[in-house]
Amino acid sequence: MAETTFPDIETLTKLLENALLKVMQTTAHMGAKYLKRHTAEDTTNAPFYKAGSRDPLIVGSVGFTGQANGMVYLYMETDLAAQIAAGITGMTPAELLTPDNNDIVKDVVGEITNMTVGTFKNGICDLGFQCKVTLPTVLRGSQLQVETVAGAQRWTFDFEVMGRPLVADLFIQQDNGS
Repeated sequence: MAETTFPDIETLTKLLENALLKVMQTTAHMGAKYLKRHTAEDTTNAPFYKAGSRDPLIVGSVGFTGQANGMVYLYMETDLAAQIAAGITGMTPAELLTPDNNDIVKDVVGEITNMTVGTFKNGICDLGFQCKVTLPTVLRGSQLQVETVAGAQRWTFDFEVMGRPLVADLFIQQDNGS
């Protein structure tokens, strides 16, 4: 049996780009535009600020584990998260930015992240690397940073949704069975 080659960055970029664009279009009924990919060397521990994001931020993360292991973080401004949630729930962004509705925005960001990473993971599985996703986690805050994971490759991807930045931060490594 021939050994399957782990996906290169061009393939991973296409998988993540297609996943995010599809989820934004079909779920939130919004267009998203892929802008640029950055290597770990080009990326600080806070790539979303470099893309023009402003605090406060909301960050969704979902991992995947199996023959490919990793994590994807989706960073966006709270206002953008409320606009995405409005596209899904039918509420207005102003309604969603009230303290009573914080959980709705959090749930939407978790679900958008889960669906994006699930679609990305399915593409990796189709290439012969079986893996499963973890449960989503959502954080809110200011001055957020994520350190590079030892042994993992890291790339960040700049997108634009409704004129505002959305940054996907990908950490990935192949499980070599060790």
